[in-house]
Amino acid sequence: MSRYLSAPEIASISTLLSAPRLGTYLAITRSNTSEDAIELHQATMSLGIAIMAVTGLIEVSLRNAVCHELDNALQINGWLRNPPRSLKWSALEVYAIKKAEQQARRAIYSKMTNAEKVALDALAFPNGVPAGIKHRKLAEKRQASINPVSDGQIIAHLTMHFWKRLFSENYEQTLWKRALKKLFPNKTLTRAMIASHLEAIYEVRNRLAHHEPVYGSRLEAILESIDFMIRNFGSVKPSAETPLAKLILPQRDILSGQVAIFKATFDRLT
Repeated sequence: MSRYLSAPEIASISTLLSAPRLGTYLAITRSNTSEDAIELHQATMSLGIAIMAVTGLIEVSLRNAVCHELDNALQINGWLRNPPRSLKWSALEVYAIKKAEQQARRAIYSKMTNAEKVALDALAFPNGVPAGIKHRKLAEKRQASINPVSDGQIIAHLTMHFWKRLFSENYEQTLWKRALKKLFPNKTLTRAMIASHLEAIYEVRNRLAHHEPVYGSRLEAILESIDFMIRNFGSVKPSAETPLAKLILPQRDILSGQVAIFKATFDRLT
């Protein structure tokens, strides 16, 4: 695409992307020209979108499968916010759950009509709304009064960081051996192996969320971890025919195409 840009267009696009952002790509292009840096940037963005689509489905599948297994293993309602004595969340998980609950309340509030929002004042301000209260404080107090907020609404706002943490060494006894190893029934797989692949997926998703390029060893690592999850999630032996593999087949086909395009572009320009 960038091969057909005029000099004024290249200058304008360079401004749109910003010098620091484009500089990342200028530094790795062989020609060190803005034209090639823009082309590499665009190939990287297309690749990132494809990776996010595949890993997003992996995250959703992991989240729902984890919740299903913990429902069965813990046998109590509300284990997320009120875990049994046998399960103690670390400070990181406690914070993540509280943050997700706040986000869930904010999401509920954003969908309310103005009349519904005003109706919350009776709960948020039993002695009346203070005069001169700032809009942000008013909204926060109203949101805090929203009740109930279901576990499902909170779970929807928990990130990949939370779910990959459940496979950490901290929860080897309380979660892995008790429930989560059922998600990876192949007995040759260890918790540490799975945690390593989930970490790779998390790190790349985090980089892409900040619009940072993924290439070289990072690209190979994320492709390996995607393949690992597809072949081993819910399967007693590695298979290309797992339910997860079939679920993400269209997105993975797109990813394969974008990987080929990106690698060809990268090899040509760097």
